[in-house]
Amino acid sequence: MSQIKCRLVMFSMFCLLVSCGGGGSSSPPATTDPTPDSGGSTKDWTYMIYLGADNTLSTSGLVDLNEMETVGSTDQVNVVLQAEFSTKYTTFSEFGHPSYVGDTLRMLVQKDNDPNDVDLEAGTSIGNVDMGSPAALKGFIQWAAATYPADHYALVVWDHGAGWKTAELQRGAVEDATSGSFMSLPDLAKAVSDSGVHFDLINFDACLMGMYEVAYEFRGLTDYMVFSEEVEPGDGDPYDTILAALVADPSMTGNTLARTIVDKYIDFYGSGSRSEKVTKSAIAMSGLDALHTSVINLASTLVADYSTNSGLVLSALTNSQSYAYPSNYDLYDFSKELVGQFPSGAIRTAAQAVMAQIDDPSFVVRNNSLGSAVAGSKGLAIYLPQSNQISVDQVVDELQKYSQLACNQNRATAWYDAVVAVMEGRIEDLVKGDFTFYIEWTGDADLDLYVWEPDAIYAPWMGQTTPNGFLSGDSAETGSSEEYYSANSYVQSGQYDFLVNYYENGHTSSSAEVYLWYRDATIDDQWYSYGPVTLNLSQQYTGDFTDLSTLSDLNAYSDWWYRLFTTRMSDLLQPPVLINTGSRVLNINFRSKKRKPDFNNLIKER
Repeated sequence: MSQIKCRLVMFSMFCLLVSCGGGGSSSPPATTDPTPDSGGSTKDWTYMIYLGADNTLSTSGLVDLNEMETVGSTDQVNVVLQAEFSTKYTTFSEFGHPSYVGDTLRMLVQKDNDPNDVDLEAGTSIGNVDMGSPAALKGFIQWAAATYPADHYALVVWDHGAGWKTAELQRGAVEDATSGSFMSLPDLAKAVSDSGVHFDLINFDACLMGMYEVAYEFRGLTDYMVFSEEVEPGDGDPYDTILAALVADPSMTGNTLARTIVDKYIDFYGSGSRSEKVTKSAIAMSGLDALHTSVINLASTLVADYSTNSGLVLSALTNSQSYAYPSNYDLYDFSKELVGQFPSGAIRTAAQAVMAQIDDPSFVVRNNSLGSAVAGSKGLAIYLPQSNQISVDQVVDELQKYSQLACNQNRATAWYDAVVAVMEGRIEDLVKGDFTFYIEWTGDADLDLYVWEPDAIYAPWMGQTTPNGFLSGDSAETGSSEEYYSANSYVQSGQYDFLVNYYENGHTSSSAEVYLWYRDATIDDQWYSYGPVTLNLSQQYTGDFTDLSTLSDLNAYSDWWYRLFTTRMSDLLQPPVLINTGSRVLNINFRSKKRKPDFNNLIKER
């Protein structure tokens, strides 16, 4: 138990940093740098990866670095990395690096033929840099371009992601838990702009970044942009196949590389067991101004007589493709639904113009998706909530933050105006979150932590970003017998349930002793433990869940454990009592590898 408690002490320090952190720290990176490769000659490509893994994704970052090492740099391609990992979330002795203390590393990634080893010693420490600082990203870009010059530059931003949302709403595009900071989308774009390096391609290996608002923030900074409208599965980009393709054809253009990233991403998930909810797209930034004009025109037509047309607009919105953030809708699909609702008139014409822009293959140069749940994805989402999220202490005001984005500036009308119209003054209270659930178990069996938020259920194997928090990597991918969920500082009102499922045996284990830990920083800094409980497949639940009355009924079986829930309520909202009744509807999308529980008939326990 001492090892577990030690990890939780470190985890508590992280949560304290999260609760008081803010984006935009200006601390500059250290100046100790690796030396350039011999000769310093200009190559075809420098592929930069800014890997911000000082957070719950630490072990996943090591896995991705290992993928990069299967290809490495060549005489025509520089694979250049700045990375920081978390000693709170990764036991580095298990990876053969007990001396790693959380420093920021820079390295030219070299080919490593050992698939079971990550060569951290190849990196040069530049101290413990605040990876959530725009200055750190700017410094990395400038160093990489000067030290490893090339004809073409690509930048990968690796982290949680959260679309356009800022640190107060989520944890920003890049999180550094040790520094307690988060880099917001505008900060990230400013860092790229201030670096003075123009990119052929920027690729977000992060969740929910495939948005009109995100793309417009980087207007003029890159030729192509690659991202996902939906939450990315835990494996993220397949770096081995992407880099192998680039190394095999270093003469490829930015357009070709953008399309290649999408293709390799879809190939990877399509050939595995996680193909139920996957999106990836690439756009040419040269077409962004035309789309921006069309979006503004659509906003103007929606606002012009919204009181008359609101029913039809909301019907279109309800039927449109949406994502893990329920306020994100596919822009093309929403426009198509508007065309279906309006047989003639200005709204129909404006929506058709948006569709034509996205349909243009010179703009969306590649788009693909896997799974019926995201079949309506055409490459770009847009923000259109039906209520504004404001915290009860007034610290968070989502609409106010949205108004500050680049796409909402310098116009008499902007998409912001359409958002205001659709909200019609409705407000959803956000309440203090700051709670964490952590499970750890013995052996190497595959267990899954499920978190049922007020609107939907999530697990690490589905991806690491939820509307109200972040999850660790999937234990089946990280190799560590632990998973966890950390709520945002502010979350939706409602109930949060936590379940553990023993999915399958490991190579050496046919059971697991499971410990569940809970911490609520709004009450105290203590960790409260439950267990151990032994889980295995000896009395496996194989039903369709219709024979159960409550979640606690799962405890009669050997492969499920339901122990805790926490309720976060505002003064204005009351909790629904029944599952799938009233405002709390459960929609679960599981990959084929996982069993599919359906809790529709279950009564919510209080």
